[in-house]
Amino acid sequence: MIHFEVITKSNYSDVINLSIKKNQYGFVCDNATSLVEASYEEGLYTRAIYNDDILVGFLLFDYDLDISGWSLSRLMIDANYQGKGYGRAAIIEFTKFFKNTFGIHTLFASVGLNNTQTLSLFHSIGFTNVKTIKYTYGGVEYHEQLMQLSI
Repeated sequence: MIHFEVITKSNYSDVINLSIKKNQYGFVCDNATSLVEASYEEGLYTRAIYNDDILVGFLLFDYDLDISGWSLSRLMIDANYQGKGYGRAAIIEFTKFFKNTFGIHTLFASVGLNNTQTLSLFHSIGFTNVKTIKYTYGGVEYHEQLMQLSI
């Protein structure tokens, strides 16, 4: 069963060592960078994604001032566990966790416009398009679809 755990001294190294497929580079920030950002920037929260006792992925969520709402900002499933339904299960369980923990009923997510597989996944769960956004981060320009889900 999918569940989330706080990232600690005992599992941070395993989270950093999770990897994506080569054709997915550029779609999600590496986990080490995400963990450092969450350590030094206020309002970024991370969780390790487990299926029973096996680490399968990572996520980061935050309150985004630009959209005045909570966002599932980063989600990754390790290459070894992709295609097994863990991404879908993680998103669904995260929406339940988020609603039950914070009492929030709207969740946003942004996905790269050229990341068609992940866009399809979010849409199949019920996320709807809000608008296309463009921004520069680390000298790279990104084009993403902002989506929302009522939970």
